Amino acid sequence: MNSSLYRLGIDVGGSHIACALFNYDTCDLLHDRVLRVEIHTHGESDAILAEFTEVIKRNAGDFLTATATIGFAFPGPFDYEQGICLIPPELTKYEKLFGVNIKAELTRRLGFQGTMHFMNDAACFAIGEYRMGGARGSKRTLALAIGTGFGSTFLADGKPITHGSTVPRDGMLWHVPYNGDIADKTFSSRGLLKAWKDATGEAISGVKELDDLARAGDPRALVVFQNWGRQMAECLTPWLTACDVDTIVLGGNIAKAWDWFVPALKSSIGKNVRVAPAELGESAQMIGAALIG
Repeated sequence: MNSSLYRLGIDVGGSHIACALFNYDTCDLLHDRVLRVEIHTHGESDAILAEFTEVIKRNAGDFLTATATIGFAFPGPFDYEQGICLIPPELTKYEKLFGVNIKAELTRRLGFQGTMHFMNDAACFAIGEYRMGGARGSKRTLALAIGTGFGSTFLADGKPITHGSTVPRDGMLWHVPYNGDIADKTFSSRGLLKAWKDATGEAISGVKELDDLARAGDPRALVVFQNWGRQMAECLTPWLTACDVDTIVLGGNIAKAWDWFVPALKSSIGKNVRVAPAELGESAQMIGAALIG
């Protein structure tokens, strides 16, 4: 096996890790080498690292010695250059990994001879969709993953833009001022549910229920979604212009309600920016992680 061909991509979630072996030469996932395992994220650091090590070994098997790079899509805060976890205990996930050099620990435990990389999970999602998903062919891309939060990454020719006048601080939109607060408060599941309650005075259990109401033709739900799409366009437009974005690729749980808010988003931003659905699901983060470096 040619060691330059194989890369391992790992998506670290709040309660699981998912691994996939990627053939860099053919741009294919080895589908018999995809593994998703629940992790005890509240355990001691040694136990979590032991679980990571075991899952990686199970997934890669004999391919581990023929793997050039291992890439991690890891949520922040994180020192991605050094491989040190900085997720504070108050976020109630991976509490015992705070300050741990995961790169050094896993390299040692695996006996890995290649290169290990780390990148924000939203950036890995963007890179995966750029290379093999909905953003293929884009020159300037904005990838949005909208669910419990307003995840975003700007790309130029497939590489994240994190600094400069064409993007917000750190290349992320969640903290951008909007609607008297920050964008994350509006363009997230809690923001959408608040919009419903503000419009109707009624509480609702979740976005799925709101989606069901829109699907049943409830005019109140349709108006809430349409207004939300127009607001999103209003928030995004200055940055679409500054970064000369040609494609928005949209994923995350709220993207399942595409029919109700994306038409309003599209009509408000105009025809110069393509809005495309994310195509790869969870594989996007794993592919993006495998292609770091």
